[in-house]
Amino acid sequence: MATINFEEYKAQVQQAIELRIKKGLLSDPEGFILIDGFVNIQFQKEMGGAFVIGGPTIPAVAVVGKSSGLVYTFALKALLPNIQI
Repeated sequence: MATINFEEYKAQVQQAIELRIKKGLLSDPEGFILIDGFVNIQFQKEMGGAFVIGGPTIPAVAVVGKSSGLVYTFALKALLPNIQI
């Protein structure tokens, strides 16, 4: 997997999220703050007592509602389908 830099894609990510806001897919009266970096959402097929390090993840980005504090995550590939990750 190639290494990608958030700053190279930040403007595209912001545009894609703003489009979703305009479509009414998320709302906050005060607006949103884009978290300045990527987030990896870990997933696993089994749950047990141990914390698993490594394994599959969903590369994502997140925004936080300014007044609500709600954190919304978006799969990076859904926002930017042509990104090479």
